[in-house]
This record gives sequence, structure tokens and C-alpha cells, in this order.
Amino acid sequence: MSARAGQVAQYRFGKCPPSPAGFTLIEIIMTVLIISLLTVGAAYLMPQVLKNTFYLPNQVQADMVAASALEIMAEGDKAAFGLRFSQNITTAGPNTLAFTDQKGVAMQFRLDTGTGMLYRQIGAGTEALIPYFMPTDMKFAGGGGSLFTYYDAANVSTGVVANIRRVDINLIAQVGTGSFDKMEGMSQQNTSIKVNKYS
Repeated sequence: MSARAGQVAQYRFGKCPPSPAGFTLIEIIMTVLIISLLTVGAAYLMPQVLKNTFYLPNQVQADMVAASALEIMAEGDKAAFGLRFSQNITTAGPNTLAFTDQKGVAMQFRLDTGTGMLYRQIGAGTEALIPYFMPTDMKFAGGGGSLFTYYDAANVSTGVVANIRRVDINLIAQVGTGSFDKMEGMSQQNTSIKVNKYS
């Protein structure tokens, strides 16, 4: 029997000739290349994952606080009506707004730019923080330094109380400086409210 016939017989009966042990150079290079790519990807993603783990709760908290404060100012809550139910505006400043609601109750919103706290005063009562669950490390600010912007019937900015027909509220809530790099949160929310005039 020839050597070729012997090899064919081995393959036919499931016997293969022994292969040389070890890896080829190409296999080693491909393995090293794949491991390197996975390592570079993990090194890039890991800081982002860690940063988001700490940043996300602060961002969610800022969003919730800003939305709640804006809701109280615009719509009101169980304690009082908001600006949407105003009868007339009595004071119009960049960070202070006073009005009388449809039940004749005087209301004032005031942003203290020094402390970053937002206050509401109902009637002759004392000022109270809004929202009620304001975290100690969070501060408020107005967009461009003004919480309130006033417009007349022609949609022109005005400071004349009698001419105000629309109020824009631009509220910023932030933890610390609001920097993503420092894992702090910031939320900027705004709304526009039509001011009805009653005789």
C-alpha cells in the first residue's frame, strides 16, 4: 500500500494525522489586536459610566425641583393660585412679581439673587420657600439674570405694569455650579403665561 493510499484510509476511518502544536504568528497578532481594542474601548467608556453614575441623580433632582417651582408659580398649589389665575399685576421686576389673584388674594414671588432661594408670599403672611423640598445644595437663578420678562399686547418687552399681557418665566436650578465635569446638575425650564385683564 502506498503512502498516499494510507493517508486516504486514515481520513476515511476518522483518523487524522497529528497537527503541529501551538499558534501561528497571525493568530497571536489577531488575539493581541482584539484584546487591545477592547482595552481601549473600556478605558474610554469607564470614566463616562462613572461620571454619569454620580451626575445623573443630581441632574434628575435639578429637573424635579425646577419643574415643581415653575408649576407652583404658574398654576399654584393647594395653598394658593398661581400667576395663570391673576386678576392684575401690581409689581413687575426682573426677579420680583406681585399680583392679585381672581379671589382678590395678594401674591408675591421673589428670587433672592444673593442666596439663590425662591420665595412666595400669600397675602400678609410670611415668605416661604418654594418648592417645599428645596435641597440645601441647590440654588435658583433667572435666565440672563432675570426670572421674569414682561410683554405688552404687541409682544414688545415692557416694564409698565398696566400694559403687561404676557409674562415669561425663565428658571434655572443648579447643584453647585451645574458643571457636568464636576458631576453637578443644572436644569433650565421656562414657560409663558398670558395675563388676563379684568375690569
